[in-house]
Amino acid sequence: MFDFLDSADMEKLGGAIEARCKELKIAPDSIEAQMIASQLLDMFQNGVADAEELATRPIALAIIQRHG
Repeated sequence: MFDFLDSADMEKLGGAIEARCKELKIAPDSIEAQMIASQLLDMFQNGVADAEELATRPIALAIIQRHG
């Protein structure tokens, strides 16, 4: 199921989410940012643990853009 995320994991995810939001010009407190966070968390839980890869790996933009 879900593994506990330590502070280093949260820092990686937070940085990747922030980078994605900035790149896509999305407010960090928006529903779109939550969608990005959800996708990145899913990637992380499926073994993508590198901060750079989390910040650059493709995400489902069509879902995000529909809500934007």
